[in-house]
Amino acid sequence: MSIKGMVFKEISDHLEAQVEELIYIDKDRGQIEKENIVMVPKPAVLIAFMRFDWSDMGNGIKVGKGIVRVRVICENYAESYTGSIDQEMALAFFDLNEKVDAALEGLSGTKFSELKKVADEDDLDHNNVIVTVYEYEATITDDTKADCSKMIKVDAKPIVKYIAKENLPEKQVNIQSDFIVKM
Repeated sequence: MSIKGMVFKEISDHLEAQVEELIYIDKDRGQIEKENIVMVPKPAVLIAFMRFDWSDMGNGIKVGKGIVRVRVICENYAESYTGSIDQEMALAFFDLNEKVDAALEGLSGTKFSELKKVADEDDLDHNNVIVTVYEYEATITDDTKADCSKMIKVDAKPIVKYIAKENLPEKQVNIQSDFIVKM
């Protein structure tokens, strides 16, 4: 599977597990703009990878820093104006947005760093469909083209040696240090 496919799958699996209200999660292909052609079950989340700038780390490994855009979509016919009898229902989409954001903020995966929210905005041109756009900065490590023939797998185990303080020279002993184990 491609690197962005792996990242998409981890994000969508996490959202599915954390936000039980969502009934549809997909790659954003402009479905909301084509709502008369493509029906999107709601509430939904659409995920897109925006611009990523890539750096070569060597040995076929690249690191890309960029934006993951998430659109939260729900249908709402209630009125949010002051005095409306269904104002609370109209504003309930904010709760869904916060759940999605809470699930994504700080999420990291196998091939991507923690997601950090850098922007959000209401997308207003969709009649009774409310779309909120979140943008998260992330770094993706693409090792799908890595030359593994030159790599050696190592199970690193730290070597810890305990020494008594009295065997250390006087100038190097710091009695307040947390790094010296009392024997």
